[in-house]
Amino acid sequence: MPFTRITASADTCVLSDFIAVGRVGLLSQLFPGGVWVDASVIVELQDQFGASVRDQAISGGCQLLLERGYDASHYAEMAKIKGTRPAMRHADIATVVLARKCGGICLSSDAAVRKTCTERGIPIAGQLGCLRACVQQRLLTKTDADQLLDLFVRNGLYLPRNAVDEFLRGS
Repeated sequence: MPFTRITASADTCVLSDFIAVGRVGLLSQLFPGGVWVDASVIVELQDQFGASVRDQAISGGCQLLLERGYDASHYAEMAKIKGTRPAMRHADIATVVLARKCGGICLSSDAAVRKTCTERGIPIAGQLGCLRACVQQRLLTKTDADQLLDLFVRNGLYLPRNAVDEFLRGS
């Protein structure tokens, strides 16, 4: 499915996988209107990659757009999500709210985030969806996408075996 939105909000898990393999620029190519992040996502990425992670993303071809302009309705939505999913971290909740705010796709592989987006009618994609779109838009060959998926999994991404097998078969 090619993405029909030009913006996205991204959580730590998707960004960290693409940053770790040096291919974060693919996200900017998929979402030329911007990849939005909450400050809490930047903090988590800095914990993993160091203080210069935003510079690393920029040098990798991806300008992360930092959101700082939440209004009362956004905070109310965050509180409502936290009330129904108390285990969700702020970074994940903010990523959901940002997707609605920017009119974009929420990028996450977290099950609670995906369920929350589905309940709210917010489009969602994870690493597999991004790799599929990269192949469809000819940003990557299928072989390159398969190699990136292998790197993601070796770096710790958990995906159900059937989802990985389906992707590798080209479905």
